[in-house]
Amino acid sequence: MKKHMFLLSLLTIVLAGTASAQKTSADVPVPKSATTDASLSKAQNDQMMHAGLMFYAFWNTGNEKYLHEAVSMDFHDNTLPEGRPQGFKGILFASANFRKAVPDLRCSIEDIIIAKDKITCRQIYTGHNTGPIGDHAASGKPIRFIAIDILHVKNGKVYEDWHLEDNLTFLKEAGIVK
Repeated sequence: MKKHMFLLSLLTIVLAGTASAQKTSADVPVPKSATTDASLSKAQNDQMMHAGLMFYAFWNTGNEKYLHEAVSMDFHDNTLPEGRPQGFKGILFASANFRKAVPDLRCSIEDIIIAKDKITCRQIYTGHNTGPIGDHAASGKPIRFIAIDILHVKNGKVYEDWHLEDNLTFLKEAGIVK
């Protein structure tokens, strides 16, 4: 019961700030499991959760408005892959390029943990490889892979990220590697 009340209040917080809750409610992934730091005030927990949910609403939709709401302009990616720009622009670059290969990309939040100034989140990404990946033609196959983030938050915005995703599974599902 306590978990369900938390998730209901969480969804209310997310939807309260939107211009049209009906249009955007599907954009914001609802965590299947959420754990929050009891030493933080309700306002601090709400602010941290809002930053996390907006960050994953961006990955769920590619809509830049969520990124502006969630991420600091001085963002730093500690696990930057080769060829991706650093910072805020790098997140936009990654999303745009991934969505070329998987236009229907969706992000679900399986677990989210808020502790002090950090958000740890396990996500599942799904979609279909209907666009090319580099020199490889689209396979049309469904994709499903996991990712884990440790986000550092300051002043209500994500300013640093450690990110790990299961690229091998993605490449296998897209038919690029066997």
